[in-house]
Amino acid sequence: MTVIEANSEAKAIQKVSATAVKHDAPLILFAVTHSSAGGLRELWSDIAEGLALRGYAVGRFALYAPASGDGEGVDWAAWHHIVERPPRSIGATLKLFSRLVKYLRQMRPVAIVTAMPAANVAIPLAVRLAGLPTRVFVTHHSPTHTHNALLDRLDSWTGSLRNVAAVISVSDAVSDSLAHKPGRYRAKRRTIHNALPQSIEQLIDDRRIVQHQDPGCHVVALGRLSYQKNYPMLLSAFARLPGITLEIVGGGEDEADLRSLAKELGIAERVHFAGMMPRIQALDRAARAEIFVQVSRYEGHSLALIEAARLGLPLIVSDIPEQVEAITAADGERCGIAVPLGDVDELARRIATLIDNPMTRAHWSRLARKLALERSHMQMIDRYEQMLVDVARSR
Repeated sequence: MTVIEANSEAKAIQKVSATAVKHDAPLILFAVTHSSAGGLRELWSDIAEGLALRGYAVGRFALYAPASGDGEGVDWAAWHHIVERPPRSIGATLKLFSRLVKYLRQMRPVAIVTAMPAANVAIPLAVRLAGLPTRVFVTHHSPTHTHNALLDRLDSWTGSLRNVAAVISVSDAVSDSLAHKPGRYRAKRRTIHNALPQSIEQLIDDRRIVQHQDPGCHVVALGRLSYQKNYPMLLSAFARLPGITLEIVGGGEDEADLRSLAKELGIAERVHFAGMMPRIQALDRAARAEIFVQVSRYEGHSLALIEAARLGLPLIVSDIPEQVEAITAADGERCGIAVPLGDVDELARRIATLIDNPMTRAHWSRLARKLALERSHMQMIDRYEQMLVDVARSR
């Protein structure tokens, strides 16, 4: 299906109607700024599909389609795009907003769950201009200091509007980053941690995706090749670890620079850039590793980390609030290793210790599984369902 076909309002309505199992089920929409590859697109699809299986009418839309070459894996049949490309002028932005209002008037959802800064700002305003009783649930998936400053200021205003029912963060650390918001905004805060789709949980737990006796590599990293993921630190650590191999699963704007850095460091033969691949294939590649490393500069609640934990891979992450929370069990036990940002020597030492000591590796593997089993898909869907159903009943 082409982008133009996917943008047809008639097809969008048809897509949503096909999911309505319950009689007169209220329509719930999940929205993002753009549907480029990444954990957020997967998460919204997971939650939407989970609610659809419970009989709700659900739909997914983005303000605009992914940039050329960045739309791999988009299910055009499931995602509606308000416009075909990012707006580059005031006129294009106004056109997008006008089409958004028209789309919402056609769909008349009972609730919209938004993500990404631009969507978080635009959609409450569009709902208000459309004259709809729709309630909006704004979500934050990364700390606000990583957002555009103007959008952050606008979000403080739009998130305080009456049609915004709740402000959801994927971790308490992300919620804490909203401390500078107005009191009316802060009063709406809730935390709902991310989880894997039930199908992925079952694939791993039923041992259809298992760790291999003969690992394909020593260390795996999953995630977009971007500034956020801090891959230069990981590559620099590998320059201190002769004989150890690394596989990076993901694509992104920094790939050429990272390949050049690997060559410059003399580790190109030990680092495999696997590129983008379907989720199941990526999990299979991860299961061939012995350790998972994610030294991101910032995160929300990483799906890749949850996947690695479910696989039982020992976890090494950056010592930042979001990541420390993500590796801490409900009883307060640390189930992963946190390394200070920029401390390449410490990262190399921690990797070497796990590689050289099978018993230590087994210890951290058990803790990773403990962490993963605490937060299930069912619990996450229950939280979203209860929140959304309460709104539907109050209409």
